Amino acid sequence: MGTQTEATRKKTAPPPVSAGLVFELEKLAIPGQRLLFEACQKVLKDKHVALTPVLWSRFGLATPLAQGLDRLIATLDKKSLAADKLAREIQDIFFREIARPAVKLNATLNALLTEVAKFNIKIGALSFLPDEQAQALLVHLGLQERVRLRVMQKEAAVSVPTPDCWLMTCKAIGVPARRCVAVVENAVACNAALEAGLRCVVAPDELTAYQDFGGADQVVEDLKDLHAKDLQALLHSCAFR
Repeated sequence: MGTQTEATRKKTAPPPVSAGLVFELEKLAIPGQRLLFEACQKVLKDKHVALTPVLWSRFGLATPLAQGLDRLIATLDKKSLAADKLAREIQDIFFREIARPAVKLNATLNALLTEVAKFNIKIGALSFLPDEQAQALLVHLGLQERVRLRVMQKEAAVSVPTPDCWLMTCKAIGVPARRCVAVVENAVACNAALEAGLRCVVAPDELTAYQDFGGADQVVEDLKDLHAKDLQALLHSCAFR
């Protein structure tokens, strides 16, 4: 039996499996959670409601804004307030804030994206913003040539990632979920990514640092502590669950 030539081996060798990095655009690329919290504070202050970080963590983090406000209003017995109207007012302020020139791309995320691109790791982001605002933010941050965006507003009835949201984002960059790492800042997004079969690294912010990140592959205090080699290590066959 003849042996394979080098040329034959190259032709029959399977193509290298791609790797992917995915994240939430308005949560990680900018301090979107804080900007939304501050917009809520501003609107509710005019209604004589003091929104604290504790109340925000209870009513604002893991539900669509209008639903969270409705529960908050019921808890505080502020029956004269209309949650839908408040949500629209808050949303308008938030959209103006994220479009301001002062809003810049998270420098540590930028450094990570630059580093992973050198390793041919594909990059994707999901967003719950309306398509127009999501695309505008991507351009505003200078990410339109580096990141494949998947807008979830039409597909998802929630404002936090579900397993399907992560799977759609992986599909958008053409990488299997098992070969992707989600970088997130909250427990709901983390659990959804894990359920979808992704690896997950959590970089919590001041509003989510108290949450339980059990099951996460890695939790970093600061995103600057995360490097391309860490992502590659998580995706190595020896690290598979």
